[in-house]
Amino acid sequence: MQRKVEEKKTFMLLVVAGIVLLTVTIGTVAGAGSSSGGSECPTCNFEPTYDFLMGDDGTTCSSCGGQRLSDSLNLFSDDIPIHPTNCDYENPGLIVYMDDLRNNSDPNVVIADVRTPEQYAEGHIPGAINLDWANFRKGKGVFIGVENATRILGEQGINEENEIIVYCSSAMGTQCPASYYVFWMLEYLGHEHVSVLDGGFNAWSPAYGYTQNETTRAPTTYTATVVDERFADTEWVQNNLNNSAVQIVDARTTEDYKAGHIEGAININYENLFRDGDRLRGADGLRLFLSPVVIPGLDKKKDTVVYCQSGASASFLYLALRMMGYQVRNYDGSWNVWCETHPELTIPISNVSVNPSSVYKGGTVSIYADVKINSTEMKEEATGTSLNPSGRNLPYIPGAGCAYCSGASAVPTSSTSTGTSFVRGYIYDGNGTNVKIVIMQTDDSGDRRYLGEWETDSAEEGIYHVDIVASDGVLRAKEKDAATFEVVSDTAGP
Repeated sequence: MQRKVEEKKTFMLLVVAGIVLLTVTIGTVAGAGSSSGGSECPTCNFEPTYDFLMGDDGTTCSSCGGQRLSDSLNLFSDDIPIHPTNCDYENPGLIVYMDDLRNNSDPNVVIADVRTPEQYAEGHIPGAINLDWANFRKGKGVFIGVENATRILGEQGINEENEIIVYCSSAMGTQCPASYYVFWMLEYLGHEHVSVLDGGFNAWSPAYGYTQNETTRAPTTYTATVVDERFADTEWVQNNLNNSAVQIVDARTTEDYKAGHIEGAININYENLFRDGDRLRGADGLRLFLSPVVIPGLDKKKDTVVYCQSGASASFLYLALRMMGYQVRNYDGSWNVWCETHPELTIPISNVSVNPSSVYKGGTVSIYADVKINSTEMKEEATGTSLNPSGRNLPYIPGAGCAYCSGASAVPTSSTSTGTSFVRGYIYDGNGTNVKIVIMQTDDSGDRRYLGEWETDSAEEGIYHVDIVASDGVLRAKEKDAATFEVVSDTAGP
C-alpha cells in the first residue's frame, strides 16, 4: 500500500513538473515570437542602460525605452501574496518578507538600501542606510576585493556581527540584481546573518510608504572570514571544466546562452526564478523548476558554479540555489572575463563565389565556399537549428531522412557517402525573400571547398543574394550577402 502511495506521489510530481515546463516553454515562445513581447514591452530586445552592469542587467527596453510590463503592472498589485504558498526552503532565513521587516525593532539589524544615492534620496525604507552596490564592482563588473569591500562596510557602520537585510528596487526591475549581488558578496566575506527583502522597495513602498530622512551609522571595523567555497574566478573555472564533481550553470537568457557559453554549462534562465511581482518562487515552485524533468543534468550533489555576463544576474540563481540547499559559488567576472582569455570559437567562411554571375533562367548556378569544418568528426548528440532547413532544433542523426522538409538532415558529402554536410547556401531575391536553401557538399579532399548548385527553372528574373551558413552542431557561423548573381531571360542574352 505504501509503495502505491509513493508511486502516486512520484507520478503527480512528474505531471506538475511537466506542466511547469510547458508553461515556461509557452511563455518563452510567446515572448520571442509575439509582437507584444509576451510579458515584456512591445518588440523589446531587453538590453542594459547602465554601463557598469556590463551587458545583462539593465532596466529598460532598448526598443521602446520604457519599463518592462512585469515591472509596471505587477509590482504594485495588491493581489500578490507577500508570502509564497510554500516557504519550506532548506535555508529559509536567506530571504525576508515585508511584513516581517515591518515588525522589526532589533537595533542590531542593519537595513541596507543598495541602490544609487539619488534613488535613496528620493525615498527609502525607514531606518535604511545607503550602501550603493556599484561601489563594490570595478571594470567588467569584477568584485573590488575583500580589503576594499570590508573598508566600505566599516565606513558605513557595519560589522560582522550585524544582521543585514539588503534590498534594491525589485528583483528584475531598476538595478535588478543589486541586492542579490551584495548578498553573495557578504556570504563570500563570511557574514553569517544576511538576507534579501523579497520584492524590494517597489513592493514595500505601496504597502507601507517610505521616508526621505537619511539614516547613517557610526564608522566601525569589519573583519571578514572569507568563505572560498562561495567564490570562483576564471582560473578556478578553467581548472574544473572536466571535474565530474562540478557543474557549471549559465544564468543568462536562452538566447544569450545559445550565442556562446562555457563548455559543458547548463542553462537556467534567471528570469524563470520569480513569481508575480518579481518575487522569488516558493519552495515547491523552485523544487519543481530545478528538477531534472525541467533542467536536465542539474545535480544537487555537485559543487555548482553560476555565471552570467558580469556576475550580477548570476546572483539571482546563487540565492535561489542556496535556499534550496545547493553548494554554490558565483563566478566573478563571468562571461565578460572568460571571453578575454577564451576567445569564442568560430567556423571561418571565406572565398565565397558563384558561377556564372549571370545565368539564363533555367540554367544552373554553382555556389562555392571555403569552410573550415571537419564534418566527419560530428558528434551524434550535436544539435543546432542551422542543421535543418526548417529551423527546428532536432538531434543530429547521421544519414537520417527529413520528412518535414523533403530533404535530409544529414546529407552525404560525396559519391562514396562519407562525411556529412552542415554547410548551406541561403538564396534571397531582391525583396529579401528566401527562395532556396542549397545543401553544399565537399569531397573531403582536405581543401574544405564546398559546392552547392541551384537550377533556376522557377526563378524570376532579377538579382539574387547568397548567405552561407555553417554549423558543426554547436558552433554556428554566417557570412551574410557573401555573393550575388543575376537571373536573366533566356532571350535577353548574358
